[in-house]
Amino acid sequence: MPTALFHKPTASLKNMRMNYKILAGMVMLLLILFAQATPAKTHSILEGQINGQVMDAGNSPVPFAAIYLIKATDSAVVGRMLTDATGQYQFSGIAAGDYLIKVTVLGFNTAYSGLIRLSADATFNAGTITITPSVTTLSAVEIAGRKATVERKADRFVLNVEKSAMAAGNSIDLLKSTPFVSLSSSNEVKLQGRKTMFLVDGKPVPEASVQDILQMIPAGNIATIELITNPSSKYDAAYGAVINIITRKKQLEGITGNIRAEGAQGKYGEYGANGRLTYKKNQTTLFGMAGYTKRDQQSFNGMDKELGPTQNTDLITENITRTFYQHIYSLQAGAEFGLTDNQTLGILATGRINRSTGLFESQNDFSRLHSPLDSSLFTGSPLNNKGATYNFNLNYHLISDSGKNELTLLTTYTPYRSDFFQSFTSRLADAKGNTIRTPADYRIDNKTDIDIYIAQADYTHSFSGKWKLESGLKYQYTNSANDILYEDNSSGKFVKTPDFSSNNHLKESIYAGYAIASKDWGKNKIEAGVRAENTSAEYIGNFSQHYFKLFPTFTFQHDFNDQYNFNLSYKKTISRAPYNELVPYTIFINQYTVFTGNPALQPQIDQIIALNTTLKKVNISFVYTLTKGMFGQFPLRQDYDSKVTYFATQNLDNASDFHIDIFYPQRITSWWSTENSGSAFGYSNAEGTVLGKSFSLSSTWFNVKSSHTFECSKNVKLEIVAYYTSALTSELTKIGSVGNIDASLLINILQNKGQIRISGTDILQRNVYYSAQYFDMYRSQKNRYVDSRRLGIGFTYNFGKTKIATPPKKLGNNDALQRIQ
Repeated sequence: MPTALFHKPTASLKNMRMNYKILAGMVMLLLILFAQATPAKTHSILEGQINGQVMDAGNSPVPFAAIYLIKATDSAVVGRMLTDATGQYQFSGIAAGDYLIKVTVLGFNTAYSGLIRLSADATFNAGTITITPSVTTLSAVEIAGRKATVERKADRFVLNVEKSAMAAGNSIDLLKSTPFVSLSSSNEVKLQGRKTMFLVDGKPVPEASVQDILQMIPAGNIATIELITNPSSKYDAAYGAVINIITRKKQLEGITGNIRAEGAQGKYGEYGANGRLTYKKNQTTLFGMAGYTKRDQQSFNGMDKELGPTQNTDLITENITRTFYQHIYSLQAGAEFGLTDNQTLGILATGRINRSTGLFESQNDFSRLHSPLDSSLFTGSPLNNKGATYNFNLNYHLISDSGKNELTLLTTYTPYRSDFFQSFTSRLADAKGNTIRTPADYRIDNKTDIDIYIAQADYTHSFSGKWKLESGLKYQYTNSANDILYEDNSSGKFVKTPDFSSNNHLKESIYAGYAIASKDWGKNKIEAGVRAENTSAEYIGNFSQHYFKLFPTFTFQHDFNDQYNFNLSYKKTISRAPYNELVPYTIFINQYTVFTGNPALQPQIDQIIALNTTLKKVNISFVYTLTKGMFGQFPLRQDYDSKVTYFATQNLDNASDFHIDIFYPQRITSWWSTENSGSAFGYSNAEGTVLGKSFSLSSTWFNVKSSHTFECSKNVKLEIVAYYTSALTSELTKIGSVGNIDASLLINILQNKGQIRISGTDILQRNVYYSAQYFDMYRSQKNRYVDSRRLGIGFTYNFGKTKIATPPKKLGNNDALQRIQ
């Protein structure tokens, strides 16, 4: 067993200053290099505007037509956009010269304007361009053009995954293969290592049900994934990154849908079927989805725990095998109504019902360090869990004044229910397996009821000169009740034990508002915003928290040309303590490992500075995060006589993290493309107090993810993703390295109406997640793995007699999110 390697952080302030100097030096060096590479601008150019409208042969406006601004001299495209709900468009910041407007709409002939001669600092009205239907009658249309798998925008990466071979399983399986996204051993998803907010079609996903909702969404029903690495003040201050999952939406009238069946087999199996149905007529869309999944899975946790002084150390070896048998029912129903040409009303309801049984089997071996086995405790813990998460959403969206004003209203209600029951039966045996004694049986019934309410309004106004003001208000109320009943039969029958039972009731209200001002000068863009949040939380009968905080954001971007730019940003975030960690609960893993709540937890504050650059196809990001009050789960106290260790989530003092991220896509041949991403260099440091003593821990690390797509033929595509993360430190915990290869084969059949996907996960070997903590008289090492090495196969069939429909209207920014675990 390794010895303790930590020391008191006597030079923490010096290290912090050194980190700032390193970051500042890198930023200055990069700015100098860019400045030297940029030709000086000796004079300003007066810029003008071009506007107009697109109508069809019936003299009706055509919304969402593709508009291209083309130089008349060489046909170069200098601008592109979509018409608004009234068929109008406007290009601003255009240099004087001769231009043409090109209009393309699916199902219509391409149309052009007359010659446009734009004078300096003038406005030119191109009038009405009329488009006519194409002669060819289409029952269904497939665009054959090759779309980039990953597109880089100012604040995000956009992944086009609709036709990806990796779109097998659920959305978590798909996210595993995406750039800069990492999954922990418990399937927690993070973007660039930050706490991540999730939206589905721009609508909020409650943190309590993130795992449930992500597992509910079939990967094959996802069109794009937006990885927002630089979120503005409009997003909740609790998150440093945002992932928006956009599902497939048929742009076709009539009844369309798909049915899917999938299965994956490792030691245990996972099988499911789901279907989606959509009806679209004019401005009305109705849709629904239903699915069933039977998921059996096993995980293993092994831990060596050392207690006491080095000369007389107790060793406890703990091995726990957890087996779950789950039946999951997923439901979704919704509607979108076009009230007028510029107003949309949307309704969405989702639900996930989980019925699980299982068995925890643990063996604890007791001895002195480097001595023979003394005794073993064998515990069997059958469980039964009934849970349900629902999400009801009503949203309204308005665009007026040709897009100058935009209003979005959102209300959300999320009820979360859980009833978890587990019993524990133990036997203590000597080294030869003979029974020494039989401890009292005990059982726990944990019931949770949580209701979350959100009301939110977002408003955007565009001024002349490319100024924009965004603002919004939000109210979030959470009512959480948690009832834990602990009983044992030490008296001959099961009786409630008050010391380990509790009835907790927590209420929290968050009032928030934000304002963002932005300006686009063409080559320079600036955005500054601030979010204000007032939080009131009360654990009835125990404690209350009240605090007001401001969270500023700032972004500056300079484009040298189409291939070179840089973006500098700052963001402050807050991580509030999870509700269930604030209440003084007590959960027994077994008789020697106990987890408790911590009402003294304070919010975690992060300050994130990022410099993003684009050099031709390569995107490089320098990200520095300074953290105060980082959360970590550590031993709270120990009883050396009974060998019981109590754990709780606690606040650390200071932490910092710096990493350099690189993204590089490349088409090697006409049939082989690759996308490579990862952190080329990372450094993490943390300091805190555990068991009354100060410790610090730091590490350098790196990770890489390489995705390769092979277009074997028109109907066959193979994708392979390889990834590796080096050993690193997180909080005051050492984390081992992990890496593997996933692959998927996509075969289109039945004239592209059907798809077969064959996939393999963790092909090389089953990933083992290693972690270790060393705190003087407490030292532990853990290994964890799950039944993740699997072979899967899935079939999707798309159906429906269709005709081309009017493109749907944009719903706007529904950026609300709730927090619970």
